[in-house]
Amino acid sequence: MKLSVITLLISLNSCKQEQAQEITFSSLNNTIKSKIYTQEGFLFYDLYFESDPVIKNAKLGIVRSDADFSKELSIKYVSKDSSFTQSYKLKTGKQLDVTASGIQKRITVQNESGKTFDVEFQLYDYGYAYRYVFPEQSEQEVSIKKDVSTLKFAAEGKAWLMPQAKPTKWGPAYEQYFEEITNLYEKSPTEEGWCFPALFKLNDTYALVSDAGLDTSYAGLHFKANSREKEYEMVFPNQAEAEGKYDTNPSHTLPWKTSWVTVALSKDLNEIVNSNLVTHVSEENQLQNTSWIAPGRASWSWLADHDSPQDFNKLKEYVDLASEMGWEYSLVDANWNKMKGGDIENLVKYANSKNVGLLLWYNSGGPHNTVGEEPRDKMHLKDIRRATFKKLHDWGIKGVKVDFFQSDKQKILELYPEILKDAADFEILVNFHGASIPRGWARTYPNLVTIESVLGAECYSFKKTYTQRAPVNNTILPFTRNVIGSMDYTPVLFLDNKMPHITSYAHELALSVLFESGIQHFGGSKEGYESIPAYAKDFLRNVPTTWDEVKYLAGTPGKDVILARRKGDCWYFCGINGEDKAKTWTVDTLFIEGEAYFDIISDGKSSRSFNYSPKAKSIEVTVLPYGGFVARCNK
Repeated sequence: MKLSVITLLISLNSCKQEQAQEITFSSLNNTIKSKIYTQEGFLFYDLYFESDPVIKNAKLGIVRSDADFSKELSIKYVSKDSSFTQSYKLKTGKQLDVTASGIQKRITVQNESGKTFDVEFQLYDYGYAYRYVFPEQSEQEVSIKKDVSTLKFAAEGKAWLMPQAKPTKWGPAYEQYFEEITNLYEKSPTEEGWCFPALFKLNDTYALVSDAGLDTSYAGLHFKANSREKEYEMVFPNQAEAEGKYDTNPSHTLPWKTSWVTVALSKDLNEIVNSNLVTHVSEENQLQNTSWIAPGRASWSWLADHDSPQDFNKLKEYVDLASEMGWEYSLVDANWNKMKGGDIENLVKYANSKNVGLLLWYNSGGPHNTVGEEPRDKMHLKDIRRATFKKLHDWGIKGVKVDFFQSDKQKILELYPEILKDAADFEILVNFHGASIPRGWARTYPNLVTIESVLGAECYSFKKTYTQRAPVNNTILPFTRNVIGSMDYTPVLFLDNKMPHITSYAHELALSVLFESGIQHFGGSKEGYESIPAYAKDFLRNVPTTWDEVKYLAGTPGKDVILARRKGDCWYFCGINGEDKAKTWTVDTLFIEGEAYFDIISDGKSSRSFNYSPKAKSIEVTVLPYGGFVARCNK
C-alpha cells in the first residue's frame, strides 16, 4: 500500500480549560478523518468516513477511584504522526494471513488537579479504535468507577442489536436473538442494555462496534441507550453476575490500559464481513510452538441425546461417524465422568484406532456458577487446572470445551487467557461455551479454536421460539457475531430435535460454509447425516473450517445473505433465505479467473430434499422459503 501524507492540524489556543482545543488527523488514504476537541472542559470526538459524518459530539473520558478524567479537561500534548503496518498469521478465521496498515495518535489530557491520562487512537482505512492509557507508576491498585465514553451518531438510522441478558444461573452468555432496531437509542427490552458486537446503518454507512484487546486487567463492556441525549453509554457488568461474586468495576496497579473500543466502517457490507479490527488491536501470538494446533470438524452426540456422554457405546457411534465422514474430532460433552459401559481411556484408544481425536467438556466453575454438570472445579484454580491438562495430555485428549462462565467481570475474564496459557503448555485446544464474545484472544493464544456466545442450534432442544426465529437470526450473524471471531453455532441439523426446524436441508448445509468456526462441531444426529444423499455427505466430508478469503456477494441482515469463501484455489459459495418466500438468485462468480464449473446443492421440491447440479457453468438457484444453497468451484 502506498502511504499517503498524514495531515495533522493542531489548534491549541490556550492551556486554559475554558478555551476550545482541537486536533484533526486522518487515516492513510484519508478515508477516515477524526477530530478531537474540548468544549466547556469536556472531551469529545467527531469522525467522518468517506467525507460523510458518522460520529458527532461523542464524549471521551473515564473516572478512576483516585482521579476524575471526565470533566475540566485540557489537551496537553499530541504525539507525532505514527504510521504502521502489521502482518500476522492466525490459526483460525476467515483469513489466516492478515496485513493491516494504519496510523496511531496519542493525546495526553490533563484534569483540573493536574493528573494526566492518554487517549490512544488507531485509524485504519475501514475502521478505527480507541482506548485509555494511564502511564503513571504505582503499586497501589486503582479502579474504574465509570467509563463516560459515548457513541453518538451524526445521523439517524437503524441497528441490529442483541439485548444484554439479565443475570441468571445460566447467563448472561450472549445467547439472545439479534433485534432489528429502527429507532436508534431505543432501550433494550431487558433493561440491561445491548451487547457487543453491534451493527448500525447510518444513511449509507455501516458501523460494527465491539471491544477487544483484553488481557487480565479489565472487564467486558456493553452499552445502554440514553434516549434523551440520543447517545449510547458504556456499562460494566451487572453486580449480580457470577452469583454476585467479585467486583464489577475493574481494578489494577499503574501503569494500566483499558480495552479497545473498535468500530469497523464500510459503505457496503463487504468490508464489515472482512473486518479483522478485533485481532488488529490485540496482543501478538504468545505461543512459541503452534505446529500442533489443528482446526477441523467434529461429531457431537449431546444435541441429539443429552445423556449420550454417559454411555460408552453411544459415544463410539459418534466416533464412528467422525471416522466415516473424515472429520478430525469427536466431542464428548457434560457428565462423561459418569460414563457406563466403558471409560474415557478406552474411548481414547478406540478413537485413536479410527484416527479421530477426542475433545472433552468441563464446567468452568468454581464459585462463579452453581451449574451441577461435571466435571467441575477443575478449571478455576491454576494448580488443579494444570494437573488436569497434564492428565488429558497423557490420555491423548486433543482439546477441551469449557462451559458456563456467565459474566464479563474482570475476575471471570481473567480465566480465559489463564486457561489458554495452561492448555497450550500441554498442547490442548480450547473451545469456550456459555462464554464471552471473542475479544482478540485467538491471535494471542492460537489454541483458542472457537467460542460459542451465540444463540446456536442447541436451542432446538429447549427454546420454543427458536423454530420461527432461527432463519432470520441466521442471516444477521454473518454481519455481527461471526465477524469478530470463530463462532461455535453447532450447525447442520437434518432431523428434528425437540423443536422442529423450518429451515430447509439446503439452508442447514449452507451453514457449514456461512458460519466460520476453527472446529466446526456438527450438531446433527448420526441418523440425520446417514440419511442424506452421497453428494451432500461428500460436501460435508470436504468442507474446510479455516479460510484464506471471504467475499460478501449479496444480502441484507434479517432477510438473506450470500457469501463466497476461498480455501487455497477452491471457492465455496453459500446462501440462505431468512424470509417466508421463495427467491431466485444469480450469483456473481466473475471474480474467479479462467473457466470454472460449479457443483451446486440447492433446495429440492420440498424443504427436506436437495437438488444437485454438478459441473454447472454458472450459479443460478431458486431457493424455497427459509431455503439455501451451497456450491463448490471446480476449475
